[in-house]
Amino acid sequence: MFSISGFGQTAIQIENLKTFGKVYGYVKYFHPSDEAANLDWDNFAIYGAAQVEKCQTQEELMQTLNLLFLPIAPSIQFYPSNTDVKFNINSIIPPKPKKFKPVYWQHEGLGYGMEYGNIGAYQSIRVNRKTLVDRTPNSFGNLMTHLYASDYRGKTLKFTGQVKLADGSQGSGHLWLRVDKPGDQVGFFDNMDDRPITSHTWKEYEIIGDVDLLAKGIAFGCFLSGSGTLLVDDMHLYYLENKQWIEIFIGNKGFEMAKIGKDKTWIGRSDGDYKIKTTHQDCFKGKKCVMITKTKELEVISGEKIFESSPAIGEYIQKSIGSGISCNIPLSLYGNNKFTFPIADKIALDNLKKNISIEDTGLALRLGDIIITWNIFQHFYPYFDVVKVDWENEMEKALRKCYKDKNKKDFLLTLQQFTATLQDGHINVIGLPYSASFQPRMGWEFIDNKLVITEVCQWGSKLKVGDIVTQINGMTPEHYFDSIKTTISAATPGFMAYRANQEALTGQKQSELNLVVNNETIPLNRSMEIKDYKGCNPKKTTYKLMDSGIVYLNLDLIEMKTIDSLLPELEKAKAIICDLRGYPNSNHDFIAYLLNKDDHDQWMFIPQFIYPDREKLVGYMEIGWEMRPKKPHLKAKIIFIIDGSAISYAESFMGFIEGYQLATIVGQPTAGTNGNVNAFMLPGAYFITWTGMKVLKHNGKQQHGVGITPDVLVTKTIQGVLEGRDEFLEKAIEIAKER
Repeated sequence: MFSISGFGQTAIQIENLKTFGKVYGYVKYFHPSDEAANLDWDNFAIYGAAQVEKCQTQEELMQTLNLLFLPIAPSIQFYPSNTDVKFNINSIIPPKPKKFKPVYWQHEGLGYGMEYGNIGAYQSIRVNRKTLVDRTPNSFGNLMTHLYASDYRGKTLKFTGQVKLADGSQGSGHLWLRVDKPGDQVGFFDNMDDRPITSHTWKEYEIIGDVDLLAKGIAFGCFLSGSGTLLVDDMHLYYLENKQWIEIFIGNKGFEMAKIGKDKTWIGRSDGDYKIKTTHQDCFKGKKCVMITKTKELEVISGEKIFESSPAIGEYIQKSIGSGISCNIPLSLYGNNKFTFPIADKIALDNLKKNISIEDTGLALRLGDIIITWNIFQHFYPYFDVVKVDWENEMEKALRKCYKDKNKKDFLLTLQQFTATLQDGHINVIGLPYSASFQPRMGWEFIDNKLVITEVCQWGSKLKVGDIVTQINGMTPEHYFDSIKTTISAATPGFMAYRANQEALTGQKQSELNLVVNNETIPLNRSMEIKDYKGCNPKKTTYKLMDSGIVYLNLDLIEMKTIDSLLPELEKAKAIICDLRGYPNSNHDFIAYLLNKDDHDQWMFIPQFIYPDREKLVGYMEIGWEMRPKKPHLKAKIIFIIDGSAISYAESFMGFIEGYQLATIVGQPTAGTNGNVNAFMLPGAYFITWTGMKVLKHNGKQQHGVGITPDVLVTKTIQGVLEGRDEFLEKAIEIAKER
């Protein structure tokens, strides 16, 4: 583990970290050397943070920066900012330059596939440089066994095992435990998807879960997802009896006598080309363990340019990076089929790679994660022109918080607060396994400045719809929600309210939420996974043929084939109410029945970068849906219902409704966040999503932070909640009936 000084951070240490962080992004994303392209940048961020954090003087810092960056960017120059150092172009000119081609980075958005292969709408290419990327499918090789459940019904089980990934493996390991019930129903199930095993040293992992009273079987094992080699040893299964863990004999737990698939205990299965066998190599205990292997499926990326603009040979950035230091970094290098010029010192490069391979899970990891995250947004986030945030100052605050964080859960909060300042509704920070994912069976929201219970789904609850909550865990609702809101990235008040209503209910499984209602404290248990909560009426109306010739379509649920089947009714309808309080169910082709001319609008824009800090943007890839009218053209009065929960795809849908004036829009403004989501994983198993493209309204005006605004604004009332009325739908029906 890296040596780092701990909690006594100084202004010098923070400034050093910021300085390193800036160079990190410049070299990783814009300097095209082979050495930089083939570096483990995650581990480098962690190692580099630990090294610069120890520097006490500018001289020490410059020396450390040279030790860190010269092995991967041999033409980089560091110097005091009060001196004028010009970049020496001759340092990057090989003896026979005509035999070389220029090598440089092009980014269309950020293709985080620089390491893993470009995916989706975004691309990052090192032009004129072939790159091998891993295209291994998301398959797995599984070691498993099975027990009858009759002896363990109603008991708690614990499954443990020693697991490690072999060096160089890119996949992840997973213990898993599943309880099977009659009728192919699944009871308890955990496969560590929220906390995958990525360590390259032997560690014990465990899963604890309950066996249903009607359970018929218990299946468990370990699998490798992706490519590489996973080693498994020393498996144990226990049940809890009188507060003691009693071991269940499963046979060959140490695999000393096991023959996979032949001893009727352990079976090897896979949905890809995996090899599952016992081995004598590098076992945790005894002479044998199990090895699960999958060879990478590599693909060559040709390095063809994705747009015309390019930095010329000799073009470089000159940046003041803090701590009184500046740097010069070339943006284009000469390269042939063997190397980019100049070639780095191999001994120094090998030493650097050896040093950064050491694992760290403490302060250095947290500092490195902040540096990685800051750079992704600093260079590629498309909305700094409308989101007014001092992003460098936010990095400084986040770095300082890293010193106070005591565990991974603390750091998850730091990451959430750090990215919340970007006001991007697509930003979601998940800490595996530290993100809360359970809630009570109820819903609430602020109405008329009071926190009102809007749903109660749990039988026997003392709560009822319309109750006013006056305290949450000893705090006023406003105070409780304010702390929640600091962790939420939202572009509009409506989406902030929607997310806060959800996040304020969530927590760890079986944790309690204590409410005060009518001067009585009511404890609630967080027992339901968020993904399973569909409200009190999961089978909501998909569509309804109403009186007065009105047809109601719930676009959150209805499939396009159902809409097509309803066309005879829709043609006859006097009014069609389309409910888009949510997310369309792949049914945006409905728009074609409303259009009366071809659509050629371009409203999605992927920025194209060859320079850092979003400077001198070279252009955009412009995208639209290019929709055409379909018959029959629906002539009914059209009303759309929206609210703050409508985000992304829903706003793309509504952009047509607003832009082509196809309907009367009723409700509340949408989330003001649209564009394809991008994502990245941080060391420590933190996962972050964000918006990677700029989206405008069809008239070219700002969409981000504005959203779709209704023609008729509707707000809920406490009286409406008490009476069980949908006031948004009532207003839509009222408009539908107007002559």
